[in-house]
Amino acid sequence: MMKSRNTHFHRPVDMESKNNDKRTMFGLFPKKKLRVSLAKGERVIAIGDIHGQKRRFKELMSLVDKYRADNPIEKETLLFLGDYVDRGPHSPYIIDKLIKRKKEAKKTGQEAFFLQGNHETLTLEALEQSGTREEVWWRNGGKETVESYLSYAGVEIPEGASLKTQLKMFRANFPKKHLQFLKNLDQLERIGPLVFVHAGINFDRKLKDQRVEDIHWIRGPFLNWQGSEKKYLVVHGHSITPRMRPEIKPHRIGIDTGSYKQKGRITAAIFEGNKVRFLSSGTLKEYKKNMFS
Repeated sequence: MMKSRNTHFHRPVDMESKNNDKRTMFGLFPKKKLRVSLAKGERVIAIGDIHGQKRRFKELMSLVDKYRADNPIEKETLLFLGDYVDRGPHSPYIIDKLIKRKKEAKKTGQEAFFLQGNHETLTLEALEQSGTREEVWWRNGGKETVESYLSYAGVEIPEGASLKTQLKMFRANFPKKHLQFLKNLDQLERIGPLVFVHAGINFDRKLKDQRVEDIHWIRGPFLNWQGSEKKYLVVHGHSITPRMRPEIKPHRIGIDTGSYKQKGRITAAIFEGNKVRFLSSGTLKEYKKNMFS
């Protein structure tokens, strides 16, 4: 059963620089008007897929924090939509920073939610040997996560080490605080008329009856849904948007803008009243090309 808080389930202009080394944008849609509205004096900031991209994440959060400091508001919630790990080279750094954000939010009384993505699901399965998708995970960015965590622990991978050997080393050296963080991620959060999930939902089910498998993995039936208008709008990541820019549809807003792609970005959606604006970083500084670029 899903819980709702509002609802949560535990667990104007392109500013891209000409030389393309910064690739930071503010307000791809200048205060785009939505069909739903948050309460007066409330703000929600949602961060899309990160995938171990250290410099882009660091730059984006600097922009987000500056916006927050320059625009104080009575009530604010910060949400991260999942897929923090895999494919990029700095998964441990990202998890460290998210844990720090979580602690700071708890200290200050700010509301912050960290949602689970399908890549966290696969990582947990590999760590706990609770699934049968280790090779699928390995081919889809798990290899980069294993390498980054062993480097983080100061452990050298023997030349020619098998997948089985590397996974054994990964499990033995994975930080306990990171495992605890991953095991306590949220699944779905509703704030007023906005529903936040990683991949999407099944519109034929009530919010409280959503399946975790859909929340983490759904694509077509959710992305292309043509049914009648709901009283809520879904904000999600997981599926890279066309042209790697935020996508606004009548039933959803997608903000997975290809964080690990060379021409991609990490994007934040800022919701205030019945408007949304975006902050985004696609800096190429320290960007490391990979097989997914």
